[in-house]
Amino acid sequence: MKIDQFALYRVNKMTAGRKLWHLSYNEVREKNFAVRVEFYRHMMVGEMKPDETANEIWKRIRYKTEVSDVLVLNHEGEISCFYLSDDHPRRISGFIRMNSTGSVISMDTKDYKIDGYSGNWKVTDNIIMDGKQFYLLEHQEFWEQAVRIILDSYGKYVAKTGIRGFDETAKQKIREYIHPENKYPERMKQMQTKMELYQKYFQNGMYERSHESGTEANYDMVDGQVNNQKKAVEKAQKPTSKRPKKGLL
Repeated sequence: MKIDQFALYRVNKMTAGRKLWHLSYNEVREKNFAVRVEFYRHMMVGEMKPDETANEIWKRIRYKTEVSDVLVLNHEGEISCFYLSDDHPRRISGFIRMNSTGSVISMDTKDYKIDGYSGNWKVTDNIIMDGKQFYLLEHQEFWEQAVRIILDSYGKYVAKTGIRGFDETAKQKIREYIHPENKYPERMKQMQTKMELYQKYFQNGMYERSHESGTEANYDMVDGQVNNQKKAVEKAQKPTSKRPKKGLL
């Protein structure tokens, strides 16, 4: 059972992140400062209420927060980060960076080539779902006029999406990419049934026996036809009366 939680982070003045202290969201963007978890220290963790938004959590714990704090939400395995300004939380990307061995994509990636798509691409957003990081790439020439592409941290194609980026449709495609077994549940069920039949085949020595063993009354009805009617069992047989031998006249 997953528990939805939030965590609050505050600028660590002992790091290079001290320049972020008490800056508004707009000031951070104007100065082009990076907001990364290594510049912060963990302050608190709490449980989210059902369907609670970042803004609602911020209002609930506002007396504990400071401008420049970062609120991190973990909702059903999806991680989202929000910079706390003086008006309301602003969603940010790149605060948490998964260090995956062999990863080729990061928030700084640009001039990237994607198989099957022309031109150069640049990372504009990222999302963490079920402990895996995914990146949204935009065409560096056509921008919003072209589709957006979602790749995993290894540069593997996940899906394409529209100008809304990581909307609910895109997130569903990512979930199907992470858990492909949930995409075709009926097909997987059929495959499992088939595997069970083959397992019986190896155990019983013949396909007909394995295929019919779950449906036939007993093995004497294994004849290549499934669902033979069960034989009626005679509970008691009437003894045949023997005629007395005729005596000799």
